Amino acid sequence: MIKQSTVDQILAAAQVEDVIGDYVNLKRRGSNLLGLCPFHNEKTPSFTVSPSKNLFKCFGCGIGGSPVTFLMEHESFTYPEALRHLAKKYNIKIEEEQQSQEHLEEQKHKESLLIINQMASQFFVDQLSTEEGRSIGLSYFKHRGLLESTLEQFGLGYGPRDPKSFVNYATGQGYKLDLLTQLGLVSKSGYDFFRERVIFPFHNLSGKVIGFGGRILKENVKAPKYLNSPETPIYNKRQTLYGLYQAKKTIRQEGKCILVEGYMDVLSLHQNGISNAVASSGTSLTSEQVRLIKRFADEVLVLYDGDAAGQRAALRGLNLFLEFDVNVKLATLPDGHDPDTYVRELGSTAFSTYLDEHGQDFILLLAKNIVRDHKNDPVQKSVAIRELVDSIALIGNQIKRAVYTKECATILDIDESSLIKEANKVIRKTIQRKQLQRPRDTKPVPQKHIDFDPNEDHSQGIRAIVDDTDYQERDIIRVLFTDGTKKHSSEEDLSVAEYVLANLHGVIELVKDPLCKEILIEYQAELEKERVPDQQHWLSHENENVRRMAVDLLSDKWTYADWSKRGLELQTQKPIEENFVKDSYQVIMRYKLKKINERIQEIKALFDKQEDESRDILLITAYQRLLQDRQQLAGELGVTVF
Repeated sequence: MIKQSTVDQILAAAQVEDVIGDYVNLKRRGSNLLGLCPFHNEKTPSFTVSPSKNLFKCFGCGIGGSPVTFLMEHESFTYPEALRHLAKKYNIKIEEEQQSQEHLEEQKHKESLLIINQMASQFFVDQLSTEEGRSIGLSYFKHRGLLESTLEQFGLGYGPRDPKSFVNYATGQGYKLDLLTQLGLVSKSGYDFFRERVIFPFHNLSGKVIGFGGRILKENVKAPKYLNSPETPIYNKRQTLYGLYQAKKTIRQEGKCILVEGYMDVLSLHQNGISNAVASSGTSLTSEQVRLIKRFADEVLVLYDGDAAGQRAALRGLNLFLEFDVNVKLATLPDGHDPDTYVRELGSTAFSTYLDEHGQDFILLLAKNIVRDHKNDPVQKSVAIRELVDSIALIGNQIKRAVYTKECATILDIDESSLIKEANKVIRKTIQRKQLQRPRDTKPVPQKHIDFDPNEDHSQGIRAIVDDTDYQERDIIRVLFTDGTKKHSSEEDLSVAEYVLANLHGVIELVKDPLCKEILIEYQAELEKERVPDQQHWLSHENENVRRMAVDLLSDKWTYADWSKRGLELQTQKPIEENFVKDSYQVIMRYKLKKINERIQEIKALFDKQEDESRDILLITAYQRLLQDRQQLAGELGVTVF
């Protein structure tokens, strides 16, 4: 693990304009730099780089962060990989912290497996140059229309006929037999696993080989047509999409992913310039694969064969995309064609046009199919509509769900309110099912009221009812991110972060937003170590959600004009960058006022339920204290309360 002191040194040295300038052509625009976003296609630049804040933000696709974040997004580096890349760029020597022996052994083991897979991949590639490899493997690839450049780009290869060819080579190079067996390269009986097969390597997002797929070329044999590597510490088929490493840049730029079924479909599409295609490699679609696609795009186009079996196979599992808020379309290919054969027949331009013209929205296609297939069968039609409602109910965005409901009602020629009611039933049942599935040792979150303790000190008004995410909590994080390291003017040795956390002492556990709470707890821990986290700490945080919040709160599409350059000064208030003391004070006061108001409303609701007069007196006393506190806070904030 990289020492924190080295991390701090790397973050301090890395200049956002310098790092991004290696990838994007940036032009000066006032105090910022502007360029075309590398993460999505755009004609008008919306990709903004702020050297003063050392962050970037695209106001088109929303991606933003620090130099570390840029490398993680653009190059698919892990956090440590991005740090090491920057350390090399700025000639910073990396110092490692002592890790547990168990962790070191685990990391060493994974690195060994990756090294072996890379060796095996090169072995299979080299076999295409042998007499056997040229006559069988290379001949097959050429027959399928693949070019040398495609073979090289995807690292395609061939496993020779000799059952000991690879194992003898690998052990002769000093690689351990047990690791070769664990990776599935060698069988338990000591023979090569991928024999007489063309080889398709699987890559992770960093381009490292994590596994293999092999296709046998012989006909009428009992062996399975395709073999894949087994599950290992570096390969999980549920978390892998074939071709994603090669496709990720185009997917991000175009904002759309094309999902196909087989290796050859991916290879042919890429070779014909359609380089945003990936494959699920014959496995059923998984939530992990959908998350991978969602990471790079919000839209997916699924291509399936024209036969009925192909259509049914494609429709299964597509509800997963709806659950993850990915817009999904489907395109049917003509009978007898798959993406590989059809793109070779039409050519890239005509094939792309075909996809644009035949891509249909998944939900609307389901509705049209119901009308087509069950027009004269009311019973089957009602069953199919219920399945359609199950899909609509998965759409989390209420506006999007309402639009789909309206469109489907029109297509099906039924009352829209009926679809809405059925969808709401499904949603309620889903919520109830999730509540029942909650672990027994987890206490249910109260929805309206909390138990009232008459012995509790209510003078600070800090008990809160659990409800929607609180704006004030996010506003506190905004103040900490923007001004946390600055000195608070009232006490020279006190930072804004220390001032805010001191005033929130004892109430952090009551913060409702999980991410805000996590950040406040980390602030608390850092302050106890006498460190005040700066903006780069949060912009380069290992937690992606923390990084996103930091970007959102620290970047602003609108900037203030520098009136002083025109001989004009602000007369009514300080410049915004000098208002942090007042801002930090008010954000705490507003938060407390919010909590007091919540507590007052709760006590009001409790009055009607009390039968014990002594308890009524306690409630009234607490109520009066809260009213006094509220009036005092409102006066300090200059607001009116009723």
